[in-house]
Amino acid sequence: MFRTKYLYGEFKPGDLGLLTDLKSEVGMDHIPWLDFEESINPYRCQGTMPIERAGTFNSADLGVDLMGNLGGKLADAEAKTGSHYYDGQYGSWHIGVYNGGGYHAPENNNNKVIEGRLTIRPLPEMLPGLQLSYFGVKGDGNTAYNNDQFPDYIVNLGIISYQHPWFTMTGQYFTTQGNAKGDWVDTDNDALDTVGYFLFGDVKLPILEKKLSVFGRWDHFDADKEEKIASYAIYDLYLTGAAYDFYKGNLFMLVYETTDYEDDFGAKKGANPVPGNNPGDDRKVQAVMQIKF
Repeated sequence: MFRTKYLYGEFKPGDLGLLTDLKSEVGMDHIPWLDFEESINPYRCQGTMPIERAGTFNSADLGVDLMGNLGGKLADAEAKTGSHYYDGQYGSWHIGVYNGGGYHAPENNNNKVIEGRLTIRPLPEMLPGLQLSYFGVKGDGNTAYNNDQFPDYIVNLGIISYQHPWFTMTGQYFTTQGNAKGDWVDTDNDALDTVGYFLFGDVKLPILEKKLSVFGRWDHFDADKEEKIASYAIYDLYLTGAAYDFYKGNLFMLVYETTDYEDDFGAKKGANPVPGNNPGDDRKVQAVMQIKF
């Protein structure tokens, strides 16, 4: 089996008033959320971002999109925020239409999924690192039930983030009906309601030319918000670690991670709840080297 994750053509149609730095991707391309979040949380090499780790969707899909900045670029963005990514003066945006199955699965229906992100930088002069973001998805899941009926796949996500050359902080909340695969369903094959909230922080230490950072993260996810299958289908993930960036994003990190599962969580992250499953807890220590070029 041959599988691609990213394979797309990129087009730059030019500016349109307040909508600047326009870019379109056509093919197996980025969905509007994860590339943006990974520009704020730089530790993807340790593990996936919260909503992907929960099992809602992955980072790429076959489709067409359009993205850009609001009001040009923020002057000296990296000096002010510590990052040159998504550097719109007043924020950025990204909207697309996709098959919906993700890069790892063929499309099993004729539905197209609409996805969009809007990020506002409300105070670019006073607080250039502050951004407020919304991401939404509307479509059908990719698995058929009940005479070829497909469950809902709806996501509403909000995040507040603050980036500074010395530190980064984020807080995130999301709800979903179902997921991209279409396998988060209750006993009537209707989409399960889920909810999650997450915190992340990263601080550069005032030693070794600010190359050494310490960071932490908490993920809380309830796979059955309305308790259609089970009452305790929840996990809490905690991780803490240190990272040494020895050259422009090439880094070494040491991380301790634990996931505490309640009694009715499924066999793994992304699985349906199973009453009385008692999956126990996960504990792991990771040593990770990221090579970036």
